[in-house]
Amino acid sequence: MTAGAWRLLRTPPASGACNMAVDEAVLLSVAAGDAPPTLRFYGWQPACLSLGYFQSVTEIDEAECARRGIDLVRRPTGGSAILHDDELTYSLAAEETDPLLAGDIL
Repeated sequence: MTAGAWRLLRTPPASGACNMAVDEAVLLSVAAGDAPPTLRFYGWQPACLSLGYFQSVTEIDEAECARRGIDLVRRPTGGSAILHDDELTYSLAAEETDPLLAGDIL
């Protein structure tokens, strides 16, 4: 791997379970040093309600999601539910020490 090289992944729309599995695989590969820092762009098919890591599924009407054909998945990050439909989503996996991530958000 060339120092400073990043990887861009553009994956086709996929189910919630598939998208979360790919994100986890990318994260584990980058953390293990087997892959360069990775920026991934993707979509959702079908629409998907993603729950935050600590969010209780009891807050969700699972039967209504199923009736509407909406996938249900848990993200490895915090926050509350997000409905993903007809959007472009991204994930970023990189070491905190990467020079491109230096500084604050501004």
